[in-house]
Amino acid sequence: MTDKQICRYTALVSRKAEIYSRYSGIHWKPEYGAELEKIDRELSELRPLVEQEHQKRKEGQRCANNL
Repeated sequence: MTDKQICRYTALVSRKAEIYSRYSGIHWKPEYGAELEKIDRELSELRPLVEQEHQKRKEGQRCANNL
């Protein structure tokens, strides 16, 4: 992943968490639903890249353990 993709992914996750924690309940507005759908679409596009990074990390750990 590029630095830009990592920053975007973390910003999306942060915003999603903020919406659920700060604006749920009586503070909920209908436009949050649309925003969450957009966030989920973007996250699903980035998810394969995140999985690739996790796989690289796992492979690196296996190599280090074999030393």
